[in-house]
Amino acid sequence: MKKQYYKFVSVALIATMFVTGCSKNSSDIKDNATNSEAVVTEAVVTETGQVTKEEKVLEEVQAPGKIVYKVTPETESDMKMMNIPNAPYWFPAELLEWNPREAKDLDLYVSNVPLKSRVDKSKLVKSNPTQLADFKVAALSIMNSSTSGNSPHGLNRFNANTFSYWQYVDQLVYWGGSAGEGLIVPPTADVTEAAHTNGVPILGTIFLAPEAWGGKIVWLDDFLKTDENGQFLLVDKLIEVCTVLGFDGWFINQEVGGTKEAPLTKEYADNMLSFVQQFNEKAAGKFSFIWYDSMTEEGVIDYQNALTDKNDAYLIDENGKKGADSMFLNFWWAASALADQELLIKSNEKAKEKGINPYDLYAGIDVQANGVMTRINWDLFEKNNVPHTSIGLYCPSWTYFAADSLDAFERYENRMWVNEHGNPTIPTEVSQYDWHGISTYAIEKTVVNQLPFITNFNKGNGYNFFIDGEKISVQDWNNRSITDVMPTYRWILNQEEGNKLKPGIDYANAYYGGNSIRLYGAMEANKKSELTLYSSDLAISDKTKAYAMLKANYQVNAELVLELEDGSKEYIKGDNTLNNEWAKIVFDLSKVKGKTVRKIGFNFSSSKSDMILINMGNLTIFEESTAVPTTPGNLKIAYQQFDDDGLFAGVKLAWDGASNVKYYEVYKIYDDGSKSFQGATTAKAHYIHALSREEREKTSTFEVIAVNNMQQRSQGTTVVMEWPNNSLPKANMKASKTFVAPGEVVEFTSLCSPNTTGYEWSFEGADHAAATEQNPKVTYAKEGVYNVSLVAKNEEGTAEYKVDGLIVVRSDASGDIPVISEGKSTTASGYVNENEAPRFAVDGKTETKWCATGSAPHDITIDLGETKMVSEVYMAHAEKGNESPDRNTSWYTIETSVDGKSFEHALEVKNNAAAETLDTFKPREARYVKVTVMKPTQGSDTAVRIYEIQVHGFNK
Repeated sequence: MKKQYYKFVSVALIATMFVTGCSKNSSDIKDNATNSEAVVTEAVVTETGQVTKEEKVLEEVQAPGKIVYKVTPETESDMKMMNIPNAPYWFPAELLEWNPREAKDLDLYVSNVPLKSRVDKSKLVKSNPTQLADFKVAALSIMNSSTSGNSPHGLNRFNANTFSYWQYVDQLVYWGGSAGEGLIVPPTADVTEAAHTNGVPILGTIFLAPEAWGGKIVWLDDFLKTDENGQFLLVDKLIEVCTVLGFDGWFINQEVGGTKEAPLTKEYADNMLSFVQQFNEKAAGKFSFIWYDSMTEEGVIDYQNALTDKNDAYLIDENGKKGADSMFLNFWWAASALADQELLIKSNEKAKEKGINPYDLYAGIDVQANGVMTRINWDLFEKNNVPHTSIGLYCPSWTYFAADSLDAFERYENRMWVNEHGNPTIPTEVSQYDWHGISTYAIEKTVVNQLPFITNFNKGNGYNFFIDGEKISVQDWNNRSITDVMPTYRWILNQEEGNKLKPGIDYANAYYGGNSIRLYGAMEANKKSELTLYSSDLAISDKTKAYAMLKANYQVNAELVLELEDGSKEYIKGDNTLNNEWAKIVFDLSKVKGKTVRKIGFNFSSSKSDMILINMGNLTIFEESTAVPTTPGNLKIAYQQFDDDGLFAGVKLAWDGASNVKYYEVYKIYDDGSKSFQGATTAKAHYIHALSREEREKTSTFEVIAVNNMQQRSQGTTVVMEWPNNSLPKANMKASKTFVAPGEVVEFTSLCSPNTTGYEWSFEGADHAAATEQNPKVTYAKEGVYNVSLVAKNEEGTAEYKVDGLIVVRSDASGDIPVISEGKSTTASGYVNENEAPRFAVDGKTETKWCATGSAPHDITIDLGETKMVSEVYMAHAEKGNESPDRNTSWYTIETSVDGKSFEHALEVKNNAAAETLDTFKPREARYVKVTVMKPTQGSDTAVRIYEIQVHGFNK
């Protein structure tokens, strides 16, 4: 699947600027703005007396004992460090060898958030009459764009699938797996923790791919290996992975169909049934297993699209022995060709006959391609608004991957999970074939059932990071581990006549994290707007307290609205009014002590008629506690890596955990006592990616602080990292062409280290014998072979790079250098299958590719057939073939040889991220050209994908 990379931007910037009294230059806006539900702006000086950022920092410096934040700047470099920790995935044989005690970065891979308990469904209040408490939803969602290369706790970029409609999901399957990366894929820690925070069990994926997608029956053989006692080796391993990494089970998709030479047989099906049953026995209810309706009990890939005699044994066999906990039914039950078979009605009846709960069957709906435009005959799914089975959504992550803005993402999410009204209390009115919205059938679940209940409405990413309402970082970030419980109801907003507020997500303002909830629009004087946010089951005592962090662009009154178990409501006035700074509004709960709260919301009104922007940044309902976080111990630098110029670092910090902690904040400390935010994490380790070295910086001091639910902070613990000495410059260069015609312009590009301040070029035989520009252009009048040198200079010294014979001038070299490799013979260190063999790298097409899996390096050698003069190599990487840019080749070398035995180094390329590359080098004789891929992708994916290699040159 191709991931579209963009920086989400949205809403009503003009309206937001108006209500905040801000002025903005066009250069301040990160992208085009349109009307939207989410806001992205920059906090600047207001006309209401708000101080500037500079004045605020000055005030803090003058206030003894107060934390002074140095705003963390936006990342200006695309530098990708080679030591980024990436979440694990395996082929079956690899998992058999996996030992968690030897696993590097295990402290980053493990979930630290236990599965929260949800309110019993019998206590939930229906939003509409068609919701059914027993009905369930399984979501098979692409939470990261690929199987590999996924940081376990996010990185310094905004883009992430921050799904937040957990209230409608009963199980989330972390969808992944491919023949080119790995087949057994546990969820990343950040996604597990986001799911657990919201009470949703999360399952990993076992994808035994069909042969058409690169699958091999040998992988099925590895998967089903047993010991001498007939115990399946991978059953224990799968349970061990769940236990160690802290997630909740597996979804298995067995679609290997076999070949004529190695067919799929009933023996495989028998073994797989025994495997599933053995997992059930050993898991003992701790971990779930979902079976996909693909392979029948006879060992045939034959999708039933229903529960039938051919697949029911995978749930319970004829002897009553249990297997999988539930089944995901293939999608074709809704196909018009099968409509008259009423497959879901039959599945319901078959389930009852076998003693299976029909709502343990998930009727598959594939929304990957069309999302909320997917056409479904809902009359086949339910009768009189009662579903025959539960729903299994395949790739509801469409809402993220199809969106080109924050507006679209929020709109698609709401339409997918709620309905066309964006309000679950209003029944859907669309046709039987249009998307009904999941809230039509699924009741909203909630984890708001114990104290303290604290939310900052944080979705887990941002363009900025805020602490206590102060913007302390303008660096993009994502870490779904620190996701909060978002509102249960999106959106239930009841307004008196004249009020026209709209709810949404605001990325310009937050109290903690990257966003807040906003209400924006016209408000009439003394008219109320009531926003219902949470379903709950909270018992209120005489010790229970509540407050919220709120603000508005002018004076607004706020009430906390509590709906009680008898259906009555209490409107509790705040002790203060909202204004243009974050304010702590306290609500006296004495009127509801001894009662149970079923719903929580706010009611807003004002004595003024005007456009209003109200921000909700925190809601806290709690009882006082003396527990404070202890100080983390034994902070150390687990590992570090610097780029070639010593200007960027990839640093992993690790420490001993504290008590009474929700998460940890990581800072860089300066000599004046100020600190810059580097991240927040639930783990006892943190990776800082591409940390930029500041001018003349020799050491960096890091601090880790423990933070509890109530935002109380421990004392910090520190560690110092030394930067390498990079005072001397490094010299290197590149020419646009090395075979040139007389009079043709050659562009030279300095590849010197960034600390270079001066350049001395020497061009033998050129129209300019010397140059001092960074990137000069020259021409050569006469045919010949010429040397080029470059001296890099700074105040610490010099470095020279010289290439003898770099430029060859010949009269037939004008324009593009001919391609001499197309259709030539190739060999490679390996390839996935005949459809991705090395010959496809030289077929002149970018629709086909050479792909090889396994550990790098991978190499491919092109035999030109006879000795030629070669000077450059063009390569089309994964993105050129419409794959994710994350799969573009990062690090490779090019070598040449006359005899195919002894190879000469031509060049090395590191940190490439481009979809296409053209690499020039000193012309030389060669029959063989070898490309060796050292790092195949931008992340940890070790599969190489090259869509085209073109060697350019001439006959001798």
